[in-house]
Amino acid sequence: MSADNGIYIHKFRDGYKVIHAQCIENIYWKRGKNKYNYRVLKEYFKESPLFNELKKALDYADKLYEKAGWTEYGICEV
Repeated sequence: MSADNGIYIHKFRDGYKVIHAQCIENIYWKRGKNKYNYRVLKEYFKESPLFNELKKALDYADKLYEKAGWTEYGICEV
């Protein structure tokens, strides 16, 4: 059975946000397309802290990864 989870980093206008989530493909309108469904994107990342530097976001992603123990997709930028 697939865990379908990962640690995801997204760059927003005001900085980077990082989450541990499943079914990240839900942020897109259609499979294979790179057009975001912004309502879903906002819902996924709304509770994440905001980081002004990618390095800080990556450090936080490492901590989330350690806490998760294992993810199917590792750490990815979306």
